[in-house]
Amino acid sequence: MTILVRLIYASKVSPQFGPMDMRDILGKSRHNNTQAGITGLLVMADGYFFQALEGDRSAVHQVYAKILRDSRHNSSVVLSSAEIEKRLFTDWTMGYVLRTEKNRPLFLSYSADKYFDPMSMRAQAAEMLLADIGEHARQIGGTESAV
Repeated sequence: MTILVRLIYASKVSPQFGPMDMRDILGKSRHNNTQAGITGLLVMADGYFFQALEGDRSAVHQVYAKILRDSRHNSSVVLSSAEIEKRLFTDWTMGYVLRTEKNRPLFLSYSADKYFDPMSMRAQAAEMLLADIGEHARQIGGTESAV
């Protein structure tokens, strides 16, 4: 029996993060997630990774364990991990959104401060923000690419 879960975490981007690292992360994630039946959305904003992973509980936790060992991620914090009835990101093996000046107001609308800090978000706010970011990306035609 498959138990479907959504895990949301935030981590700090490593100071050694280079220009080709995002391409590498997305390429490997999309390939591996397809094999594992995982969907999700990765956001890079203001020095943070902010991500939702959805799929079978065991597969999601295996992917998160790999992320914890990845030197490009520092100080990872699980914001939410819960069983779900349905996926939010069914059409993305790993959607990707970069915070830009254009979408900055969306990010800040969920921040308690004038800076985006996903590590200080409550679980419900993190889920709502990722859902809103995903919906915004769909509306402007984003799927598997940077939006």
